Amino acid sequence: MTSYPRRAGKIPLLQLLYRRFPDIPKDELYARLLCGEVRVDGSTEKDPKALVKPAAELGFSRQRYVSRGGDKLESAFLGLGFPVTDKVFVDAGSSTGGFTHFLLLHGARSVHAVDVGYNQLDYSLRTDPRVIVHERTNILSLKSLDPRPDAAVGDLSFRSLRGVVDHVLSLTSEGWGVFLLKPQFELNAPYDDFNGIVSDDSLLQHTVEETLCALADDSVLTEKICRAGIKGRKGNQEYLVLLRSGSSFSLKEERRRIRDLIREEFSGF
Repeated sequence: MTSYPRRAGKIPLLQLLYRRFPDIPKDELYARLLCGEVRVDGSTEKDPKALVKPAAELGFSRQRYVSRGGDKLESAFLGLGFPVTDKVFVDAGSSTGGFTHFLLLHGARSVHAVDVGYNQLDYSLRTDPRVIVHERTNILSLKSLDPRPDAAVGDLSFRSLRGVVDHVLSLTSEGWGVFLLKPQFELNAPYDDFNGIVSDDSLLQHTVEETLCALADDSVLTEKICRAGIKGRKGNQEYLVLLRSGSSFSLKEERRRIRDLIREEFSGF
């Protein structure tokens, strides 16, 4: 195993790339790094030995998906580990189609792309026979989908996940899904000078925990949580959560388990 120098908790960029993107061949990662396609905390970096923080934000200047949503779901795929191959999904809040694009590239059989907007879905996805387009459609108005989805993904803007996730999961046969939790849309009572960015770590942690506990009240259980690999456009740290419909469970025990998950996730802050 290759040994790399370390300094002040930092590790070589190439090593971090290998760790973050194990699904990309190592020679491709190395080539993209040398070609200046790798961005670290928003800046281009070409030196494989450059020392970076383990929590550094990594990205590629050459877009792999039709939107940044694909990169976010990819980070969940790596961090949460959920099955995609040969499954049918419903994408709640599909927008341009980043989540849908990721699912198709990773072997999904088909995707129901649902959004209240119109003509937002990328043309390459709109014309893909594996994508069933549901435009001008509120996900809450759907009672069933054909073919029935096995599972769900969701990236909803300008509203909370509360009151939505339980309905989306009811449309699926396996009762699970991966959803993007955006703290800026989950705050119960934003403070007077709130600028759309949740920058306080304690408030961020409280908001995420409160949201997941509220979902438990809707019989939605939290299995795993991880930070999105890239932040929201305004700089908000977002989270991807693997959620599952529950029936017979102890609400008190679920809340305790959520607190433990949150404590572990935020321990590196």
